Amino acid sequence: MATIREVAERAGVSIASVSRIINLDPNYRVTDQTRERVMRAVRELGYELNPNYKKGRAHAKVSIGCISRVTVEHTKDSYYNAILSGAKNYLKQKDYDFDFVLTQFDMLKEESVSSFLAHPPKGLILMDQPNAETMSLLSSKIKHIVGIDSGQPMIDNVGYDRFEAGCRAMRYLLEKGHKKIAYIGAHNNDALNIGRREAYFRMMQHHSLPIDPAWVIDSEWHRKVCYDKTLKLMECENRPTAVLVGSDHMAIAAMSALHSLGVSIPEEISIIGISNIEDAKYLTPPLTTIAIPQTEIGEIAASVLLQRILGDTTLPKKIIVPTELVERSSVIALN
Repeated sequence: MATIREVAERAGVSIASVSRIINLDPNYRVTDQTRERVMRAVRELGYELNPNYKKGRAHAKVSIGCISRVTVEHTKDSYYNAILSGAKNYLKQKDYDFDFVLTQFDMLKEESVSSFLAHPPKGLILMDQPNAETMSLLSSKIKHIVGIDSGQPMIDNVGYDRFEAGCRAMRYLLEKGHKKIAYIGAHNNDALNIGRREAYFRMMQHHSLPIDPAWVIDSEWHRKVCYDKTLKLMECENRPTAVLVGSDHMAIAAMSALHSLGVSIPEEISIIGISNIEDAKYLTPPLTTIAIPQTEIGEIAASVLLQRILGDTTLPKKIIVPTELVERSSVIALN
């Protein structure tokens, strides 16, 4: 069995450095290159941490929290739940865990905020877009914050390019011969909404396609609202042949409305979503969508947060994950 001295010699650092790195000492500052060199030496030599050390590892004292998101209806959002699971699994591999998980609605309650900030965590994963006052309060109490598309430029952020995802979805519909395309999303101008809606307008304009005002629907990210407005869309004399929906959750509500009217998907109208939640492949018909690697977003966010806790002081990172078209049966080619 390899010894810690051999690891130190292989990595070119002191024994003390190896000890503090492999024990994830939160107070030890070291470059990413040095940490990787040490961990590579650990792997190559097959070094195993003395089990007697594990109970007293320094990171056991590190508190980590998460502000997650649920739907407008206050139910679990499978998109953000998948991100949360990815983060949890990554932390578990590193012998960490979340000390608490709040929702964006908890953050609206003064008692909830006061309670967790009375004993603030050292690190926080933020899946919300707080207002300036709340963000200032969080930053003043919590040293390390990593956002999931938080829109906050002074912290690390992990997410996907919503404009690119919207363009990819529109490009697919256009390639399938659709010219009368509707959009279902939300109209409030935060960073979570602008990209997809902007992609819709840009692509329609780029191809010189007229946009009927009745085709642009504000679902308010509420499934009942989306359902009702999809019913109204079908009353439109100038019916679209396809709909881009800003999220799979809203696409499910829209498809349910169409089924209630007896509108055949995709023969009468095609549907494409964005996110590729687990339920998307089990719909009737299975939903064509733009896949977002949700679990990986959570893993990356947790990794970046641990790097910060362990001493990374580089400039804030903006990490954009790739998207992918998933073709199923909800879109038909015209002509």
